[in-house]
Amino acid sequence: MLTRPQFDRACKLLVQEYESSRPSFVTNALRGWLWTEHPSVCSLGYLSRNSNYLSRHMEPFIHIDSNDNYTEIDEAAAPICIDTEALTSQQYVVYSATFQVPCFYFTMYHSNGAPLPINELLSSTLFRPGILQDANTTTFALTRRNTAFPLLSQGDHPTTGKPCWFLHPCETTIAVEELLKEVEKVADSEDAKLLSWLKMWFVVLGSIIDLA
Repeated sequence: MLTRPQFDRACKLLVQEYESSRPSFVTNALRGWLWTEHPSVCSLGYLSRNSNYLSRHMEPFIHIDSNDNYTEIDEAAAPICIDTEALTSQQYVVYSATFQVPCFYFTMYHSNGAPLPINELLSSTLFRPGILQDANTTTFALTRRNTAFPLLSQGDHPTTGKPCWFLHPCETTIAVEELLKEVEKVADSEDAKLLSWLKMWFVVLGSIIDLA
């Protein structure tokens, strides 16, 4: 877990490291993040960036003969996933005072500026394949079986008030704490520990979200 000052420090260290590193040595998950302060209230800063994704839809498997002619649809074969329309995602890493960990908020828009409904959102390249297994989906949330909180839900950005989607932080806390035990053994300074903690949080987040 992190205190609010520790979260702020870790985020600023992350931005500084990216700015001072060659892009080829920075993973996609850590690229492009900017630290933004609240214009009038201290201790409400957050990370933000924009990223691009694609929508997906499933096509039936079609047999093609040697002359490149379509022959028949194979209903027994698994459908093929096709990437199509370009999408824009605004992404934020904010501090959850309740769980004392970072929390991932985001929006996703079509090229015409219209927000994606949850079914299109979950079928985009933002999400890793397989997260929908054993999950119940409504128009405003995705909940995995035998969990107390939705994995994905809607809520206002805690600093800007902008309507967003967010991943509930309870899904990542335990995993980060387990990995943190190993991180703390190799980190020397307090700053190094904070930065390693945040990077490990991004690793856990990346198991659900493709931080392209």
